[in-house]
Amino acid sequence: MPTTLRLASRAATVVLLLFGLGITPASAHVSVKSTSPTAGTVRSSPPRSVSVTFSGPIRGGTLRVVGPHGTTASRGSGGRDPRNVTRLGVDLRSRLGAGRYTARWSVVAADGHAEAGLFRFRVRR
Repeated sequence: MPTTLRLASRAATVVLLLFGLGITPASAHVSVKSTSPTAGTVRSSPPRSVSVTFSGPIRGGTLRVVGPHGTTASRGSGGRDPRNVTRLGVDLRSRLGAGRYTARWSVVAADGHAEAGLFRFRVRR
């Protein structure tokens, strides 16, 4: 067998073995695509819920919102939206007052990579 043909045959064998074993190129980690309310906005009334939408599917995560003076504004720790595998959401308590709110999130992406971050918004009355 000529050398070139032997090398091509070996390369093809390696590729088939790698894909046969389930080894594929690494997938990209998720990034924040959007938030609701939009990060940095000033609202005239408080939102009823907060969400973060990512660039790809997530396995799960948490989303907590803290208001002025460190008071908890979210109901529980939120979770992945059952209707949208790219969205994390949490409902907020009623009667939120004016001030700055911080939404802190953490997720595990479909590729297993953990991500965390935060965004802020304000409520003005």
